[in-house]
Amino acid sequence: MFLELDSGGRSNGPDMARTASDLESGDAEAARFLRAVDRSIEPAQPRIGGAPVTLPARALAVGVFDRRGGIVARDARFADWFDADEAAEAASNALRGGGGPVLAPLATCDGATTVILAASIQTADAWPLPDEARTILTAAPGAFAVIGYRPFEDRHVAGRALDSWRLTPLEARVMLGLISGGDLVEAARRAGCGYETARKALKLALRKAGAARQADLVRLLHAAVGGGDLQLDQAPALAAALGLSERAASACVLLALGLTRSEAAATLRISEHTIKDELKLLFDRFDLRSATDLSRLTTEAVVLMGLAANPNMTVGASWGALRPLRFVNRPDGAGKIALSDFGPTSGEPVLLFHTATTGSLLDRGLVRALHARGLRPIAIERPGFGLTDPPLRDGPETAVDDVLAVMDAFDLKRVRILARGGEYLVMMLGQRCPERLQRVVLVNPFTPYAFDSRWDGFLNGAKRTFMRHPHLIEPLARFLAQRASPKVYERLTRDALKGSAPDTALMTRAEVVDDYVESARLAPLKSTWGFVFEQRNYLTWAPPPLADGARWTRLIGAHDVLYRPGDADALWEAALPGHRRVCVEDGGRFLHASHPDLVAEELLLEP
Repeated sequence: MFLELDSGGRSNGPDMARTASDLESGDAEAARFLRAVDRSIEPAQPRIGGAPVTLPARALAVGVFDRRGGIVARDARFADWFDADEAAEAASNALRGGGGPVLAPLATCDGATTVILAASIQTADAWPLPDEARTILTAAPGAFAVIGYRPFEDRHVAGRALDSWRLTPLEARVMLGLISGGDLVEAARRAGCGYETARKALKLALRKAGAARQADLVRLLHAAVGGGDLQLDQAPALAAALGLSERAASACVLLALGLTRSEAAATLRISEHTIKDELKLLFDRFDLRSATDLSRLTTEAVVLMGLAANPNMTVGASWGALRPLRFVNRPDGAGKIALSDFGPTSGEPVLLFHTATTGSLLDRGLVRALHARGLRPIAIERPGFGLTDPPLRDGPETAVDDVLAVMDAFDLKRVRILARGGEYLVMMLGQRCPERLQRVVLVNPFTPYAFDSRWDGFLNGAKRTFMRHPHLIEPLARFLAQRASPKVYERLTRDALKGSAPDTALMTRAEVVDDYVESARLAPLKSTWGFVFEQRNYLTWAPPPLADGARWTRLIGAHDVLYRPGDADALWEAALPGHRRVCVEDGGRFLHASHPDLVAEELLLEP
């Protein structure tokens, strides 16, 4: 049984136009801001989408078939991965004369079981496919298209992710062999080593990747190549797409998330015997060999579902898809911390804290400036941002614990910090462990609302709305995340920076725009918890006083569109006695991108 995927988008998201109407009589300014957001988004993205994922183009394969199942065109990966006749039969049986899209299981040429996505040419043409695939779709007349997704079979795609985990060549071969082969015996054979050698290599690889067990490893590598993360709420769609019971689909997702069989049973409130029976049926039906195999199949199916139904998904060799993603387990076992380690390991570590609207992807110009000075940028995603799990409890303490966990995991005794956001976190670190902070640079830091005199422009419309209507923070965050296409983010960013001549000029540089947009898309990748928590926290937050600010710098852009330079000087001078204040006369909000060398030099200053 194969059911068609819903490619029309959900309609149960927040309605900003209606919310604006409700506010009109009591707060016309907030109503105008919400309408401006709605107008900016609707023309570019009218449909609600899922996680804003950017897939690597080389992980996809495409084939085009005529009505009789004859192959019309295909790319080299499709020819390597699939038998054309078997792919045509599986797709035809699943489509049953309809236009799709549908998922169907298919055996690959190397003996694994994966899933394919099939649809009519007209339907597939609307998907976010790479240029090569789109050329194949239109090169010759065909009836239906078949798409495959196998990110771990392209050594370039998987290799970049494995490189970021600092694996040895043997560890990398064993890990890829395990994912492709399904079990450790096959992994050892493919890696060209003995079973015991493979077992030891895998143990070290699991530790470096931050994976709890083998099935969890697939999910983390899948996230590292750009495929996003799994969520339990994807189980109903997976059940419908593959004709599974919702309980069986939930078991697939939970095991792929790294839970043990007993943990998955407890989560679903069923007996371990029942889940064992469910898994046996799944293993027999899809000819799977291990939980690792099941995890791989699940991630591939979820991505293909998104390709057909998620308007927030894009495909390409983007900077974001190639970021050096790593994970660190929280010491208490309450989730994982995601970060981008741009290396080199021999460099002096600089921790970078993102804004409330971006993730751990950095501007390439800033990375180059830091590397040129022998520094190693490490961008940590705070709780509830990107792929970092939200905390078990509200409050800022988890963010501090996460930074210290990363420092301990990487054996970083002292660090320099560059903060474009997360000021509350930096100040808490200054209170708790000042001896571990070698240098701190704050770029356009927060001005508490009681001291803030700048309320003009698009960004300050958000600020005013949040201050007057805190209950709107969560629905607005969800509204933006569900429509987080690149065009939407670019349009909103350009609107936000209109009042700053330096920033407006910066937006003419394609690399800067691409890097910022991709970083903004990463922020709500897993949830909007981080954004919501921080906006609520900043409603009442002010910097606490530290004993000594001599190792701290505040970099201020004279043309910052969010805060007026000078408004919070007295407050920050009291909080950071003896700190260095630098006002950049030709700078704005994006100082990190317009003046990367200046920012890097400030990090190297000694008091």
